[in-house]
Amino acid sequence: MAPTISLLLGAIRDTLLTVAAPVVILLFLIAYAEESGLLDFERIFRRTGKAQPALGAVVSAVPGCAGSVTLTRLYSTGAVGIGTLYAAHFATLGDAAFILWSARPLTTLALTGISVLVGIVIGSIIQLTPARRYFAAHDLAASCDLPMRLPDWAVYGWFIVLLVALSAALLLPSPAPAAGIFGALLAIISVVLLRLPRKDGLHAAAPARALQRTARDAAEIMAWVVLADVAFTLANGLLGGILVQALHGNVLLDVVIAAGIGLIPGCGPQIVVASLYVAGDLPFAALVANTISQHGDAIFPLLGVQRRVAAYLTIAGGAVGLVAGVAAALIVH
Repeated sequence: MAPTISLLLGAIRDTLLTVAAPVVILLFLIAYAEESGLLDFERIFRRTGKAQPALGAVVSAVPGCAGSVTLTRLYSTGAVGIGTLYAAHFATLGDAAFILWSARPLTTLALTGISVLVGIVIGSIIQLTPARRYFAAHDLAASCDLPMRLPDWAVYGWFIVLLVALSAALLLPSPAPAAGIFGALLAIISVVLLRLPRKDGLHAAAPARALQRTARDAAEIMAWVVLADVAFTLANGLLGGILVQALHGNVLLDVVIAAGIGLIPGCGPQIVVASLYVAGDLPFAALVANTISQHGDAIFPLLGVQRRVAAYLTIAGGAVGLVAGVAAALIVH
């Protein structure tokens, strides 16, 4: 039992460092820029017209999930169409981008270009089909972009627990079980935070509104990503590492398995795949398949308000990722 608990706490600690910190920072910067009037993504995208999918893909190519999370929010308000949502989710590298950029910058640049190109093509095609009307998101705005504020004590408390957890993960020597414990506590508090009663927040100052948005979006992501990451790590541990060992087959088998892993919600499993590639244990074609098929943490807000769209997006990602991976295998390998 003790090794299993240690495995779980280690997985949560890794999630804090690779997911929580960059996601929260980028979400706050975007939220503050929008709330203070420095940047109005909604106005920009509403005026973009037919170029929406291309702009959405470029915005989502920013390392981390903040770009694709922002596009998911804009879809919920009706500011962007279903094609732009697809473009954004296909283009993102998720939080695995931080590992890839630091270790293989030139390869990551090529991978980003492939993802953006796939996102633009798929998004533009979907935007021209009847799907753009069938999946209109005007009815989701009230669920995903609430102009309501959570209690201040709950928001500040969430950030305090986040800072304590990150401090433990950064300062304590690995495996730092205390960091995992605080991370698990953060996930639990995130679930509670999202269910607290809300009040009118339209008249709050810009920094306060930015903190509110960051806490709301990041709490939803953290609650889901910790669950997904722990489930994957626990399953791999209980199966004796079979999930990771299975990636050491032939190239086409690696592509199929990597694309399948991309169907798992969250960035945790994709970070594992990126780490295997950096270590030389995985071919580039498998990395392409996984990158295209995964949607990072941006899938979680969508799961909360429109599971049908999230399901179709996941299936499409797996199919396109598999095709892209096989094509890369035939060209590169």
